[in-house]
Amino acid sequence: MKFEEIIPHLGEFGKYQKTQLFLLSLPVWVTGMHALAMTFIAASQDFRCFIPGWDDYSNKTGPLNYSLIFPTDEDGQYDRCNMYAVNVTRGVWYTIPDNTTATVQCNQWVYDTSQYKTSVFSQFNMVCDRKYLNNLAQSMYMAGMLVGAIVIGDLSDRFGRKRLMFISQVFQVLCGVALAFAPEYITFTTLRFLLGAAHSGVFLPGFVIAMELIGAKQGRAITGISFNAFFAVGFCTLSLAAYFVQYWFWLQLIITAPSVFFLIYCWDRIIPGSARWFMQNSQVERSKKIIQKAAKMNGMPDIQKLIDQLEPDSHEKSHVFKIMKYPRMRNRALIMFFNWFTTSLVFYGLSLGTSQLPGGNDYLNLSLSGLVEFPGFLFCILVMDRIGRRPCLCISMISCGVACIGAAVIPDTAGLDWLSITLSMIGKAFSGACFVLVYNYSAEAFPTVVRNGVIGVCSMIARVGGILAPLVNLTGSYTSKEIPPIVFGVTSLVAGLLALLLPETLGTHMPETLEHGEAFGTPKYNETLYASASKTDKNDIQYDRSKEQNTSQSSKVGAINESFNNDDYGSEDESHSPRSGKLQTTHSWK
Repeated sequence: MKFEEIIPHLGEFGKYQKTQLFLLSLPVWVTGMHALAMTFIAASQDFRCFIPGWDDYSNKTGPLNYSLIFPTDEDGQYDRCNMYAVNVTRGVWYTIPDNTTATVQCNQWVYDTSQYKTSVFSQFNMVCDRKYLNNLAQSMYMAGMLVGAIVIGDLSDRFGRKRLMFISQVFQVLCGVALAFAPEYITFTTLRFLLGAAHSGVFLPGFVIAMELIGAKQGRAITGISFNAFFAVGFCTLSLAAYFVQYWFWLQLIITAPSVFFLIYCWDRIIPGSARWFMQNSQVERSKKIIQKAAKMNGMPDIQKLIDQLEPDSHEKSHVFKIMKYPRMRNRALIMFFNWFTTSLVFYGLSLGTSQLPGGNDYLNLSLSGLVEFPGFLFCILVMDRIGRRPCLCISMISCGVACIGAAVIPDTAGLDWLSITLSMIGKAFSGACFVLVYNYSAEAFPTVVRNGVIGVCSMIARVGGILAPLVNLTGSYTSKEIPPIVFGVTSLVAGLLALLLPETLGTHMPETLEHGEAFGTPKYNETLYASASKTDKNDIQYDRSKEQNTSQSSKVGAINESFNNDDYGSEDESHSPRSGKLQTTHSWK
């Protein structure tokens, strides 16, 4: 008996699976806090040049005369990076040069500590010609996620999901604590990179373990949404912690502390590990013990005979880049690569740009940024199984794009800050929905033999979008603050229009081979399945085809043929492929 075949007897989404899903989703809450921590630990503070003889003298003779010290720009704003060559001694103005246009560049600054007592922003002087350092540190975190996805994803296939998840948890604790003590910028950025790599190591293996014992009919959509939901909760928790803790050193330690608790996951009684991985790597008895535990907890203990019949699955292998030889699959892949890139770019761009929103309340804006993802998840639950994946992705992308552009074109003088924030939050909600949709579509639209690799490439391209997101936000500091949301909006609109070129996957059997993948979305697709099926499968396909002739087009899109529920093509979600017998991981992490 193959691993996939025992899941219906075990219980597709019983108490055991739900408990494991909750426990494995909890660490994602911490990764959500680390991912957006730069919003507060490197929060921008108001600043001005340090004036020797004035700022280092306590008994000043009067208030500071800004007009005599700082040049002004066309808008009447005082320059915060340069000052006039004034001479101040012991708080007294001794010499004011005749030529007051002569300026010197500041090399020290005074920071406003009314909201943030300390910040990496002020500690490492991320101002003036060094203001790019803040965004660069966040980009390095995303680069760490990219490297972690590649390296840890491969190592977890070799050495086990749980082992790599535990190592990443330890790494996250060590790097998180060390980050609070970083003495200078290079060390700080390096640790942020390593923390990003640990992020992928915590999220990816946990997601795989949670998905392994869940059946095709129940629970898989909830699993993906659960991990993303806990990530969003991390935004809200981070905002709450930052509201009460205004010193970045302590804030960094506080958001790292919960990871210490999750080290208990090394205990097999809490997280037994990956039953499928054990089965595929000659640890059959260990795999059977996990299945026995799940069956007992789900109230189905009488399946021991089936468990005794379990044996490792075999599967066909093919290299992911072989899809580039097939025109239709190549076009489909390129469109999805762009959609993944755009989703990550916009999601992190809007999340990290909350401090630039009108109103100036960083805590409220970031909390809203996390909370608005839940309506996006609800949109996916209610709509994607009714109207299809393609229209949902198109609607979400275009809605996100329109909202971003709308927020950009509202002038500051219009007094419509509430509308600008609302539109930004709508864009964020739909970008969260896009994450769910691209994972789901990619799992359904590519053949089994390369699906895992395709989604891996998609995930890596998404990290590129995440790396660029802080840099796009940075362009607003050098040009106009309207530029970043316009960039996000335009790319979303393009991605949404390109999604119209994709074939629909709802109610369609997923392809198994490269030939199936090339025929996917064409009238010949069912014939391709029919030609490659066994005799029993052919009868089922023939039944489905005659049934389809007697149903309306809407019914064909909205329902999955029951005759495929138990055959080789019957997996509605590719996370488990009956033919391959191996978990086809949809790397659903942000």
